[in-house]
Amino acid sequence: MWVAGVLLAFILPVIYIAIKEWRSRKASEKDGGPPRKKEPLNWSALARVSVILFVLILPSVWLSDISYSFYRKEDAALKVAFKLSGSRVADCEEADLIKKEGERYRRELKDTRQVKMSMSKLGRCPRERNPVTVELYMDGKKLLDKSYAPTGLKKDMASYVFEEFLIEPGTHRVEAKLYRSGAGKPADFSLDGTVGSKPGEIRVVRFDEKEGALLIE
Repeated sequence: MWVAGVLLAFILPVIYIAIKEWRSRKASEKDGGPPRKKEPLNWSALARVSVILFVLILPSVWLSDISYSFYRKEDAALKVAFKLSGSRVADCEEADLIKKEGERYRRELKDTRQVKMSMSKLGRCPRERNPVTVELYMDGKKLLDKSYAPTGLKKDMASYVFEEFLIEPGTHRVEAKLYRSGAGKPADFSLDGTVGSKPGEIRVVRFDEKEGALLIE
């Protein structure tokens, strides 16, 4: 980073002088006058400009190398981070509608020989999804009980879950419950396990779609 700052402080003035000289020559040629005599490069002026630029760039170069942590070194952290789609608010599955419409089409085609496929019912199938609700407990203490609304203009896309908590390093019992089927329904997924954490370590509770389970890593 330091080398880049020095090079940038030197290269910028050179580029500026080169562009200024090129524009001056173009303007002279456009006016029809004799081309201007190339003046020798003023190295002392270039050095002054480079020093000024380097002084201005130096703080940003120095600050970019400084690391900062929002956590104390003696703390650990527990995060809940994943995305998941809730179930449909209305019990209306497009696959079932397509299957039923196909069966009706074959049946009426066999009886009347004149039938049209009607897909209008698909347009009336609500796409809105339930929010995803997460409950999180550590050592019997509730840390989280929150619902996350689905995204999308029609509320038909995934809910995004992200929370973080500072915890004491050591071994803790973590329990989590995940609801995606609407209010009043039992938990769809649950987690109950013991996790150890060291100072400065971050543990994550997430949902694995392939395994269909809540995991802690």
